[in-house]
Amino acid sequence: MKFIVSVILFFVYFNSSSQSKPTRNWVDSELTYTDSKGNLMKFIHSFPRGGGVVHKNGNEYSYVVFWTRLLNQSATPIELKVKFPAVTYFKSPESYIHVVLPKEKMSLDKVQVFDYGLTNLQAFFNDESNQLSVLQKKIQPNEEYIFYTAVFIHIEGWGPSRAKFELKDQDLFYKISMASDTAMIPCGSLYFKN
Repeated sequence: MKFIVSVILFFVYFNSSSQSKPTRNWVDSELTYTDSKGNLMKFIHSFPRGGGVVHKNGNEYSYVVFWTRLLNQSATPIELKVKFPAVTYFKSPESYIHVVLPKEKMSLDKVQVFDYGLTNLQAFFNDESNQLSVLQKKIQPNEEYIFYTAVFIHIEGWGPSRAKFELKDQDLFYKISMASDTAMIPCGSLYFKN
């Protein structure tokens, strides 16, 4: 009898573990931009993922990880340059964030993984050699580029967060919201290289 129960439990376990888990679409927003010459690009922005607490210089930070997918849907290369300020303040000097560009490459196969595959955020935040000071990338026609942004948050009761890149002429901004606080961070440029 024990043998039969063991066999039945084995098949139940094997069947349940071999079934695929449902995947979630982690896309928050899509923005399409067209220039005066008809060149087209699309930004796809993720929902935040991850969470936890890290420490730096005696301060405690929460964090979230985002990714952005930029698709060049034109026949002209795109020049992307992103550089974030060291600190972005919200309503009070005690409420601020650090937006960081990880050197690690993001890919779509990491979308279902916790923190989108970034590991050891404590060490990452404290070791600037793992961070890009400036992201510069030329995106060829009909190609895409995917990259991370990690946001380290020093805000009491910060609540839900959303972030996306916006383009005004050739100036690039990172719009980030933490509950009722919102900041538009000038962070670089993006243009079609004619």
